[in-house]
Amino acid sequence: MHTNSLNWRWPRKAQLLITSAILLLQNFLPISQIFAEATSSVHIVYLGDKISHNPETTKMHHLKMLSSLLGSKEAARSSILYSYKHGFSGFAARLTKSQAEEIAKFPEVVSVIPNRIHKLHTTRSWDFIGIHHSSSKSSFTESNLGEGTIIGVIDTGIWPESESFNDEEMGQIPSKWKGVCQVGEQFNSTNCNKKIIGARWFLKGLTDHTKKIILGNDTNEFLSGRDAIGHGTHTASTAAGYFVKNASYRGLAHGLARGGAPLAHIAIYKACWGLPIADCADADILKAFDKAIHDGVDVLTVSLGVAIPLFSYVDQRDTIAIGSFHATAKGISVVCSAGNSGPISQTITNTAPWIVTVAATTIDRAFRAGITLGNNHTLWGQSIDTGKRNLGFVGLTYSERVALDPTDDFAKDCQYGSLNATMAAGKIVLCFSLSDQQDIVSASLAVKKAGGVGLIYAQFHEDGLNQCGVFPCIKVDYEVGTQILSYIRRARFPTASLSFPKTVIGKWTSPRVASFSSRGPSSMSPTVLKPDIAAPGVDILAAFPPLGTTKNSGFALLSGTSMSCPHVAGIAALIKSKHPTWSPAAIRSALVTTASQSGTDGSVISEEGSTYKAADPFDIGGGHVNPNEALDPGLIYNITTEDYIHFLCSMGYSDESISKVTKTAKKCKKEKDQGLNLNLPSISVPNLKKSAKVMRTVTNVGNITSVYKAIVKAPYGIKMRVEPQILSFNSKSRVLSFNVSFFPTQKLHGGYKFGSLTWTDGKYFVRTLIAVRTIQS
Repeated sequence: MHTNSLNWRWPRKAQLLITSAILLLQNFLPISQIFAEATSSVHIVYLGDKISHNPETTKMHHLKMLSSLLGSKEAARSSILYSYKHGFSGFAARLTKSQAEEIAKFPEVVSVIPNRIHKLHTTRSWDFIGIHHSSSKSSFTESNLGEGTIIGVIDTGIWPESESFNDEEMGQIPSKWKGVCQVGEQFNSTNCNKKIIGARWFLKGLTDHTKKIILGNDTNEFLSGRDAIGHGTHTASTAAGYFVKNASYRGLAHGLARGGAPLAHIAIYKACWGLPIADCADADILKAFDKAIHDGVDVLTVSLGVAIPLFSYVDQRDTIAIGSFHATAKGISVVCSAGNSGPISQTITNTAPWIVTVAATTIDRAFRAGITLGNNHTLWGQSIDTGKRNLGFVGLTYSERVALDPTDDFAKDCQYGSLNATMAAGKIVLCFSLSDQQDIVSASLAVKKAGGVGLIYAQFHEDGLNQCGVFPCIKVDYEVGTQILSYIRRARFPTASLSFPKTVIGKWTSPRVASFSSRGPSSMSPTVLKPDIAAPGVDILAAFPPLGTTKNSGFALLSGTSMSCPHVAGIAALIKSKHPTWSPAAIRSALVTTASQSGTDGSVISEEGSTYKAADPFDIGGGHVNPNEALDPGLIYNITTEDYIHFLCSMGYSDESISKVTKTAKKCKKEKDQGLNLNLPSISVPNLKKSAKVMRTVTNVGNITSVYKAIVKAPYGIKMRVEPQILSFNSKSRVLSFNVSFFPTQKLHGGYKFGSLTWTDGKYFVRTLIAVRTIQS
């Protein structure tokens, strides 16, 4: 949910189309309500944990509090939008600035949060990471493919008619389910089934914030759980889509489509809307969390995130951290996207320790398209444009040669209106990207306007492909672009022919960290190593609404950490199905400690940002997700809500704030290295001076009687000592603790260095990643 970038990378043309989408509201919200009180705005009054197990009692308490502020019950009822009464306590209401300041002084109020607007952050990917699902139920594995679990999706809704959401051979809806199939525009109770077992939509926070927008009938949105954008449909089917044979995007990426947990049930919480591009309001997001907790989901996939700078986890405005804290306390695993601001360091979001934060990687699939020059030399790029084209040779030119104004540089990267139509007409145009303000889709519109018939777009490395649609577009790197330019400069009449793209699998070393994937360390809590894990997020094929007039197969290729997030959510459902009593921390531990650090060629996983290097934990966390190993991890690191409270104490939050959030009479005690001892499956020491000692506790979930030995790989310039070095488990000793001490061997300030501690009994290899930064006083 970035305000400066999307966690879902989509073509600019499509973004412009969505900008025109506005919601139909006249029959649902009175105009007087939308435009009333120009000086008021929505604020979230957060009261912490529930004060009562009776939701109606909690709601009446909220109205009483608001009535005492506003002077009457009528004013309170008119002001309030939502009452949060299931997973936590609080309400969203229209308040003036002075009223918000006044209610913040009430003794039981933790914080008053202004309602902000945020942005949203397959056929091959599951095979690539080792889940070889068959479409035959008779061959289902021991994990039952997530059978009996419920994945909640906080996103843009769902397209229920997609083949991915049929309920063939689905099990019965779990008896614990308390949700509903909320009806609305083009969405009724029959759109739910044994796959989509619930759908809710939340709009009040967004409509109040955007009350100046004229709302009418010319909209692509639906006042219901129906997805008008496609993001929610894509993420839901990635996590838990059922088997769909012969799926493809215009013939590309052809194969058997399915989600990670094909037999898991899906619950939809539509909190993001096309106003103008996938906007999500804090008030609506919190209500989605509140209802998901009430309804009984097991896993939540949330491809959203706040923007840098981050807010603190308790006292301020990170509504995802707040909502996910209460969900985790109720036993729900919350999986979130890391953000799309990479490859710059310290850009990662969703850094709270109770969240599973997911980075994005590539898979071993590409869509190669040939560029045959007039000298019969063929160079290669990538494309997903499969429309009609002249397969013969046509004129080829460089954009600077056909500039409308040769004295400026706008034509170099083919900015709109910069090309001479007389000179560019009928030709393939080569453009070079000069800034992040221009992309292949925008360049294609400029070339099309000038009468061009094709585009070759040379740019710095950036993962993910966009469809131009108007005519053939092929993306190449600067090296290939320079070779083509050299040919243009030498040839008297340069020509080229562009081939259709073809799907190629297994020809490139993968996975590689996606260029856009946000990087650690966490700027809010550097003792919490983020991201936790990495998963496929580049050119992922999944279900998509048949939007627009262009023929659509019901599937689309999208890239972003929004796509990697539901991969891990699906795997979390598999683990939950096999181990129903495991806590969210245990599930996260299983994912992190079993992750892979090797690519398909046996070398370490790489990342390609400003430079090419081996990926480190700030790129991929524990590594690339390994679902088969995660189902049987050997040892787990467990964390209780009380442990998280100790962590909040270490962050310097007041006793009063923590007590209000958790409804415990917590008195924080100052302890040495308190922030380092949260029982995470990783260790991050951001400020090592003379020494530091870290304690961890592991629970044996493998062989009852087993002996684990420590394998230490110390970070460069750091001495590590593990005590004890052997852990012996039996029926009476299932939980054991150990200490890790760190000592710097160099008297210099340094950047982070990385290592690992692996516990092994010969069968299991439980890897704990380590990051240490030396600070000399």
